[in-house]
Amino acid sequence: MAGPFPLAFKSLRTINGGSGQPFIVGAMFTAAFADRALRLAASCQDFSLSYELHEVPTIHSSISPRGSSDPAFTKANFIHHLLKTHRKPVLYVDCDCEFLARPDLILELASSDCDFAIYNWLADDYTDLFRPVDVSLAGAAPAGSRFYRYSGSVDWYSTTQLVCSGLAQFYRNTVAARALLARWHHTVMEFPGSADDQCLDFTYNNLKRRSWLYWLLKTRWLPKAYARIAFWIYAEPIINHRDFPVTDKAFVRIQDPRGRQRRYQSLLQKKKAVCPIPRDCIVDTEQGLLCRLVDGQVIPLGRTDQKFWL
Repeated sequence: MAGPFPLAFKSLRTINGGSGQPFIVGAMFTAAFADRALRLAASCQDFSLSYELHEVPTIHSSISPRGSSDPAFTKANFIHHLLKTHRKPVLYVDCDCEFLARPDLILELASSDCDFAIYNWLADDYTDLFRPVDVSLAGAAPAGSRFYRYSGSVDWYSTTQLVCSGLAQFYRNTVAARALLARWHHTVMEFPGSADDQCLDFTYNNLKRRSWLYWLLKTRWLPKAYARIAFWIYAEPIINHRDFPVTDKAFVRIQDPRGRQRRYQSLLQKKKAVCPIPRDCIVDTEQGLLCRLVDGQVIPLGRTDQKFWL
């Protein structure tokens, strides 16, 4: 049985600033992440964004397995609190993100009829990830994180199914957006130990045609720039997560006794677009070279005009 929603939300302190913007940036942080919250606040000030960052005693275990079971500190409940308090669109961001450019797309969404926007791995043309490798150019000493190699991708495509990256999420203050938050929260409660991103995928992908929310919820997919993570070295960031994420194996996969899935394979197709960086090369981001590894050394094959953001 679903528990109550929304729940009362109380924080230990608030860092806020800015005014007069059509949306507000919101984030939660614990004491251990206070320095990153201050960095986020400073970046909001750089682009004259309204923001409200809440220090909390804990976060829910769906955000981090080291969190608590207190349902008041789910992302869904926090975002709902901001919508109710400010009565205008909310851009939730993880506290270890920062703005590196003005988020003009969010300003556009705030004045549109969009209820919900998030980065969707399935709806992106290509998602190739690159991670640093500890190698050296022939005849040269190792150069730190100068060299990168392909490390994976999501090669299935759909504009109707969701596999999200929840570090940045937009919600308009509408009945549909609040209903999605309520269903997401209830999914988190239904599947303890599962990651909140997976729970949001599950919630969205199981909206049925007979549901009023299926028809009313207006969705947009954010580009990489608005949820940019360090492994997308070819994507110029607007909202940036400068660190490489660590896969937390403590989360458990959703196992629904009713047979519902996180996503439905029958609705996916293989992607056709190709990343501009070949997957079988090592990239020298300093010199703009595409290379191969031969006998433990990097041998240049040719140049690339691709720009990199590290």
